[in-house]
Amino acid sequence: MAGGRPPATVIVAARNEERHIAECLRSLGAQTWSPLEIIVVDDGSTDHTADVVRGFRGVRLIRQPHRGKAPAVNRAAAVAGGDALVFVDGDLVLEPDYVERLVAPIFAGECIGTGHATERVANPANRWAACYQVNAGLPPDRRLALTPAELAAGSVVFRAVRAADFRRVGGFDDIGYLDDQTLAPKLGVRARWVPEARCAHYNPETLREVFAAGAWAAHSILVLHGGRALGRYAPPAVLVRALRAAGRRSRPALAVYDGVYQTGVFWGLLRRVARRRP
Repeated sequence: MAGGRPPATVIVAARNEERHIAECLRSLGAQTWSPLEIIVVDDGSTDHTADVVRGFRGVRLIRQPHRGKAPAVNRAAAVAGGDALVFVDGDLVLEPDYVERLVAPIFAGECIGTGHATERVANPANRWAACYQVNAGLPPDRRLALTPAELAAGSVVFRAVRAADFRRVGGFDDIGYLDDQTLAPKLGVRARWVPEARCAHYNPETLREVFAAGAWAAHSILVLHGGRALGRYAPPAVLVRALRAAGRRSRPALAVYDGVYQTGVFWGLLRRVARRRP
């Protein structure tokens, strides 16, 4: 413990984040909480993510073949030195007091874990980022729009948690897109929302990123719905839904966005179903 404060560890699980990881790490380097350990797990990136990370002094880099976000976070948590773990995406940009706002209630013994409640869109002017917001039913500039009741109920997503509790329940379950929602049921408690913890998140900016997001979501969809999901995301059904959604909202770009995203889901489902076969 330095200066009377317990150490915290920030874990960044990143895959193909060369465009945004530097901005993320600069914001982490400006945090008010100390001592702060920063671990980046490069989850099989095919771009220059690892090279960018190596340019930051004091940041520990772990590289692994592509296995998914949950295995990446769990691997870093196993070697983390902090008494609290903070989970950050490689395309997040944090306010300087972000970590402090999240870990202070944990170290004060007020709760097991916390989640941020203020998340802006970092790229609202981008066409595909805007389509993401429309599809999610969110305002153009905010990725979270919580009611008072939702704030009172707590978050199913932990952004920070006591390290001992995270390890005690085995960390995140590897179910893909929804993996960060698997901790709360195992802990038996939700995270406390912290509105003062502020960040900005980059939405998908290219159709390639939209496709990749769909492919990643396929893992959770397969876990939830099984093989019948293949029929729902087959190309004919995808085309019909995409055109209907665009027509209802009078935004032709949504047809492209929805079509690419759902095609990504279908491709991801095919890959995962094929892996299950003997």
